[in-house]
Amino acid sequence: MSSKTEPNNLVMWLRAQRNYTLALYADLPPSLWTPTEVPYLSHINPPLWELGHIAWFQEYFALRLPVALLVGEHRELPPSCSAFAEALLNSNTIAHRDRWTSAYPSRERLFAYMDEVLDLVCKALLCEAAEINAIDANIGLVLAHEFMHQEALTMTLTALGLPLPDCVPKREKLVESSGDLRFEGGAFFLGVGDEKSHSRMPFDNEMPPMKVTVAPFSISVNPLSGGVFEAFCASAAYENSENWSVEGNAWRLKNSRNNLNKMPENLAAIHINYFEAEAYCRANNRRLPTEAEWEFAAMRSPAFWASVGHVWEWTSSVFLPHPGFERGVYQEYSAPWFHTHQVLRGASFATHAVMKSPQYRNFYTKDRSDIFCGFRTCPV
Repeated sequence: MSSKTEPNNLVMWLRAQRNYTLALYADLPPSLWTPTEVPYLSHINPPLWELGHIAWFQEYFALRLPVALLVGEHRELPPSCSAFAEALLNSNTIAHRDRWTSAYPSRERLFAYMDEVLDLVCKALLCEAAEINAIDANIGLVLAHEFMHQEALTMTLTALGLPLPDCVPKREKLVESSGDLRFEGGAFFLGVGDEKSHSRMPFDNEMPPMKVTVAPFSISVNPLSGGVFEAFCASAAYENSENWSVEGNAWRLKNSRNNLNKMPENLAAIHINYFEAEAYCRANNRRLPTEAEWEFAAMRSPAFWASVGHVWEWTSSVFLPHPGFERGVYQEYSAPWFHTHQVLRGASFATHAVMKSPQYRNFYTKDRSDIFCGFRTCPV
């Protein structure tokens, strides 16, 4: 969703997305609204904190920061409309573990803060005052941030063993097709440039577009199915150290895969970490695609693009900046994670449709399997 959208439509989008955000936790067990009652997991946030953080981010980037950065003005960052928000909900200053033990306001008060911020943003969008129209520059970021947290909220429900609400799209079956798609390769621009149309605000790590040359390659027409991966986990190949990298073997020896629940053959394998994807490839004389190959296929093959959206897909590419990278207004979005994270491409069933694009770079550490991630492969 671009900031070029008409203000009235942006207001409708903001309110619709907030309704969806709240619907995700509409049936949350009452005890889980108390952060100290939420099991501590390093890859989730207490629900109350995460919802409040969405509102804090919206207020900071859509209201407070634009006012402070007015052209020709030298003004300090205005205070939050809430007495507790800045000290409690700023992800840059609140340590992850502290989010379980901080002193929270009541759920009603936190929800009132969310409502107040949303009302102020919507009012500002419809305002004709020149100084408040600076909001337009960041509204795409605010929406994208809420889209991403909607998926994170869904991941939290899964991590806590809770059912997904009906508002979450159901997982779709893989198209009954096998084999590889062949590409002759060639030069193209990786990433987002002004000449490319996109339905959302581009992220700083997608820019500037980088000219790359892709050698001829083939890539599987579908992500790996759950049934195939389940068979691999149950085989001797999974325990064969020769199929694992040094780093992967270290992970395997500390982590047994106990979640060998039945993986449907007609759905994409899910909750697979990078080490496991890499080991499967080595055991089957395959490899993971590079992110350049993945984007090349997504931009050129309708059949490939139609198969995207079941799970996030691991690539063999380390998360690196494009040459000429410049931090965006959300300074902490990309730069702190370069060189330490791995690139995933595509989208999952829980990803907002606006976020699904050939250029979108998701990124996580190799050990993460709590996300809705799988993979597809290329022949060696």
